[in-house]
Amino acid sequence: MQIAMLLYAGFRLLDVGDSLEVFELANRLCGRTFYETKLLGPHCGTVVAASGVALATTACYSRAASAFDIVMVPGSRLDHTKHDNRMAVDWLRDTGAATPRLASVSSGAHLIARAGLANGRWLATHPHDVRRLSDEHPSAYVLAIEGCLKDGNLYSSGSERAGLHLAVALVREDLGPEAADRIGTSLGLQLLQHTANALNRTRQ
Repeated sequence: MQIAMLLYAGFRLLDVGDSLEVFELANRLCGRTFYETKLLGPHCGTVVAASGVALATTACYSRAASAFDIVMVPGSRLDHTKHDNRMAVDWLRDTGAATPRLASVSSGAHLIARAGLANGRWLATHPHDVRRLSDEHPSAYVLAIEGCLKDGNLYSSGSERAGLHLAVALVREDLGPEAADRIGTSLGLQLLQHTANALNRTRQ
């Protein structure tokens, strides 16, 4: 599975680290590299997180492979208006609709919505962001839930550890509940069953 982790100015480091930890544990369970993660940025080099930590990119948007199995968009602790992140939005707009699984981590929902990928769809985000996201993108159905939400190829979570919940939910689909439960237990994750149930939610 080829995974693109979308880095942009002011991204939340925890969202990225949590997701990578889950996929690494999944690879250990498989005994092989089932998940191969690429860190994509607006340019080759480093991208600075909200915490001030810089991560080195694997590739830049313009040189990224045209097809990924999963694209994950981390959230940000900063007001999203402080950084335009237009390059990230444009890349999502061009590639997101054709991506088999697009995962929005917490406030990463803002970039998903700006790319036009949440129109007429359910999207979960952090409780503090629900009203703003709804006001700015009224065509999206925005919710705050503890687990994960699935609407077509769009996966999202608004929980405090959204990266963990989303990554475990994806592993559950790929490798089954036993592998997901083992990973969740090793990470002290308590909402596995809630996550699995929430993924089945559909638009009313």
